[in-house]
Amino acid sequence: MNKQTVQCLVQAVQKLSLSRDIETVMFIVRTTARKISGADGATFVLRENDKCYYADEDAISPLWKGQRFSIHSCISGWAMLHKQSVVIKDVYNDSRIPINIYRRTFVKSLVMVPIRSIDDPIGAIGTYWAHEHVPTEDQVILLQSLADITAVTLENIKVYNELEERVKERTRELIDSLNREKEMSAMRRHFFSMASHEFKTPLTNILTSTALLESYNNEGKNADKRAKHINRIISSSQHLVDMVNDFLAAEKIEQGKTDIIFEWFNVKSFIKAIMDQTESCLKKGQNLVYAHHGDSHILQDKNILRIVLLNLLSNASKYSDENKTIEIHTEINAGKLTIKVKDAGIGIPKEDQPYIFNNFFRAKNTTGIQGTGLGLHIVKSYLELLNGSIQFKSRHKQGTTFTVTCACPKLKNIVNFSSSSLLT
Repeated sequence: MNKQTVQCLVQAVQKLSLSRDIETVMFIVRTTARKISGADGATFVLRENDKCYYADEDAISPLWKGQRFSIHSCISGWAMLHKQSVVIKDVYNDSRIPINIYRRTFVKSLVMVPIRSIDDPIGAIGTYWAHEHVPTEDQVILLQSLADITAVTLENIKVYNELEERVKERTRELIDSLNREKEMSAMRRHFFSMASHEFKTPLTNILTSTALLESYNNEGKNADKRAKHINRIISSSQHLVDMVNDFLAAEKIEQGKTDIIFEWFNVKSFIKAIMDQTESCLKKGQNLVYAHHGDSHILQDKNILRIVLLNLLSNASKYSDENKTIEIHTEINAGKLTIKVKDAGIGIPKEDQPYIFNNFFRAKNTTGIQGTGLGLHIVKSYLELLNGSIQFKSRHKQGTTFTVTCACPKLKNIVNFSSSSLLT
């Protein structure tokens, strides 16, 4: 074993210790294998279940790079299955050699050593000569040593890559967390900015109307003034309640604290109850028209659908003039519920439509109309919890139609189910 050959192996070990990918390992191994054996070619073979994949080579003419052979029909497979090196002086006089594969190559002699011989081998290193050649025992030992070092290197790369992926995953989690924190910080700033204005107006109305009420008696013309200010107080108070409910709902959704409880209920009765609840909040002369088609009952979260519909009807009224009709259409077909709410209001400008479901977003034509910009975001988020969806069609100053769809959940997916509401 000459000094130069040993030094070549030591240099390979040093290079392999710094390798971080298999391509680099294959380059170092195939070039080193040729140098320490004096061979005319070298291959790097990887085991893929019952296949031998000739992943790389360094030879005087092409061998089998990129090809796969059965582990039982090639010499690299034999070395892996038997966990030992093999020396073949004449490939044409050895029954383990698939002659037809070798005829088109320069190979006359070879040595094949398994990568990781003490356990299940993960590959092999082959060296080849264009003339009959028998390598020395030292050369075979050096080749096996190179293969054993390669096994350790590949295992280290696997561990390194796993650690690197964990670091990347943790980094992604930290970035996501930071982005969420930035988003929440921006939302808080937006909230305080918006709340200072939105809360101030109804509170001022309440205080002013209360002060004026104190100066009125209940008789004559003062009775009308008194009723006017009472209605103003009720309206302003309701607006504050709606705003607080929006913020609480948005926070619950953000924190994943929304409970979903499915129950059977009559959709027509459900819609009519919501219409009754909404009537008192409509503008003067506005009216609701309702039509239903299909089955009458559905299995869904009644409370979430109530919040969705109340939001849509509130917007339809808010963004429509007096004496306008708001249409509600529902349909149950093949277990899927469709709800449409159509108004003849101010519509949504085309340039604002891509952002209409964003947090705190308000279209440019809503200036002067009370609102938080949270309603549609809440609606969309709630529907996503039900695996539902919401779409809309709108034209500026010509009204908007929102369409909500959600399917009856599969029984195996139901976590909470209320049996208190039965089919009647």
